[in-house]
Amino acid sequence: MYVDDKRSWFLHRDEHTNRTDGGIKRGSVIGLLLDLNQHTLSYFINEVPHGPIAFTDLHGVFFPAVSINRNVQVTLRTGLEPPLESEPSESDEE
Repeated sequence: MYVDDKRSWFLHRDEHTNRTDGGIKRGSVIGLLLDLNQHTLSYFINEVPHGPIAFTDLHGVFFPAVSINRNVQVTLRTGLEPPLESEPSESDEE
């Protein structure tokens, strides 16, 4: 996901998709939810889903990576509780 202070979009295989209004500011928290049961990857900004599900049909081994621009600082945190929006609904559990 590319994100700035106004918008975001996904970049995969040199293709830009799913442009979404709303960006980040100093202190924003960007979350990623890799759901290995549903085989999806979703992004959150400040615990709110951001854009559609980014990737589907994911299988295999995954390695985390972050790329930042100059004059940018990032703090990585692992093992956080997923946002409530990611909890399975009753229909998902059946």
